[in-house]
Amino acid sequence: MARLRVLKIFNSHINKPLVKLKEVDLSFSSLINCPNFLGSPNLKRLILKDCKCLHEISPSIQYLIKLHLLHLDGCCSLRVIPDCSGLNSLKELHLSRCSNMEMLPEMPYNIEVLWLMATAIEELPLSFGNLNRLQKLFLGYCNRLKSLPSSICKWKSLQKLSIGGCSKLNQLPNDIGALESLEELDLEGDPIRELLSSIIYLKNLRMIICRGCKELTLSGFEVFLDNLKYLILRDSSITELPEFPDGCLCSLIKLDLSGTSLEIIPASIINLSNLSYLVINQCKRLKCLPKLQLGGIEAYDCTSLEILPGLSFGLRKYIYAHFVNCFKLDQNIFEDIVEDALLYTKQDHYSAELCYPGREIPKWFDFRNHPSDFEAKCSDYSILRHKCYFKSKDGHQCVRDKLWGIKLVYSNHVFVKSPILSFSLQELLCYKNEVSLEFCLDSSSLKIEKCGVHLMFGEEVDGSSWVCEDEDVLSLANVHDNCEEKIKGGTQLIKMVKALCVLSLGLQVYLKEVFLLDSVGYLSVNCLDLAWWTCPLQS
Repeated sequence: MARLRVLKIFNSHINKPLVKLKEVDLSFSSLINCPNFLGSPNLKRLILKDCKCLHEISPSIQYLIKLHLLHLDGCCSLRVIPDCSGLNSLKELHLSRCSNMEMLPEMPYNIEVLWLMATAIEELPLSFGNLNRLQKLFLGYCNRLKSLPSSICKWKSLQKLSIGGCSKLNQLPNDIGALESLEELDLEGDPIRELLSSIIYLKNLRMIICRGCKELTLSGFEVFLDNLKYLILRDSSITELPEFPDGCLCSLIKLDLSGTSLEIIPASIINLSNLSYLVINQCKRLKCLPKLQLGGIEAYDCTSLEILPGLSFGLRKYIYAHFVNCFKLDQNIFEDIVEDALLYTKQDHYSAELCYPGREIPKWFDFRNHPSDFEAKCSDYSILRHKCYFKSKDGHQCVRDKLWGIKLVYSNHVFVKSPILSFSLQELLCYKNEVSLEFCLDSSSLKIEKCGVHLMFGEEVDGSSWVCEDEDVLSLANVHDNCEEKIKGGTQLIKMVKALCVLSLGLQVYLKEVFLLDSVGYLSVNCLDLAWWTCPLQS
């Protein structure tokens, strides 16, 4: 007879011993007292999540020598739990949201993950210094916690330390630099005033999160942390950035300055040689950006931004530039950005996404159209859907369907996405030389006013052009046979295909005109790009 190994009972009253089990899950039950586990020596997982009436844990858990996981998250009536120091197999303990727990139990030396968020503890026991296998410690929103013990220098295995939202924790331990394995430090919302110079010794630190740190200054931070990849300063109190000497923060990939009171960003930011992503959303005082070479930039609601002398993209798989509601920037700047982005998306498997204020489709978009009248749909969000239709030689139709979310805009904006259509040449040979596209925007406040299509031709694998970009499209009528011969020879000439079309868009009035390439062979082309323009509906 098979033995019961896992028991999951929710919203139940259980007060009987549980025998011969490896896992017990009594989450969300109405337990007041924890069952006796003396008869369950093989128990490995005990889950009592959100048992809000649970007042005590049976001392019998001290004998669960095979227990790997003890999950008591959300047991808000629980004040203490028995000594756990003898649970030598225990790797993970969850006590988060045990809001009445003021005292922590003794822990086994080999514990690896501790969740203590939103508890009532004021300090960590000195014995925590012996947890030399601890890898992750979550102490966020412990509002009574005043300090961390100096014994944390013994946590040689600690990789993540999360102490965000600890409103009384205003400084880090002086010896925090001893955490030689630390990779992520989360200080979100803490009244931390400075990052101690000892952080320079954290050679494995990859991420610092200082979101909402209203007392923070950055004095001296530019000279350390050579291995740091992510620096999150969103909604912090910083008003200026230091100069960045050549070679500093040489591994930094992403810098998030959103919601700060910065007015300028120093030109020396170009010395951050690996910076790929800059986030400056809602920096409403920011007036000037220096020349930048990035993979992506987010600048939502930078309403004072006037100067952007140059933005270029390196050779990356995905590039984006979002300047939503940045109304003071010159339209010509965005024309240059679009041109630069399209240059890179000619490469196979590269894509771009751009959004900025404007009234006109970029001049590089060869084919344009205006939608018919339509009736707006009511919705709390804006989603653009596009469908690409191909007709096969046997009469069947292939449909490619994609969705894109659109951020809230307050005036006319241009959205550019490249590519929107991906077909291999082998796939294309199965279809007639005809394509049509259909777009709709589900929104109560936006409508599509204009759209355009830009043609980019394919390249061979070695990078040489098969069809020149300025060559007349209709002169390609005879490429089909040549194309088939090259495919039979095993040469992959192109990875993607582009279709030529003229669109008429609307929410309920869809495609009206399609330019068919009936007399043209299978095109050697790379991708299909589009731009669409939205503006608020007039009341």
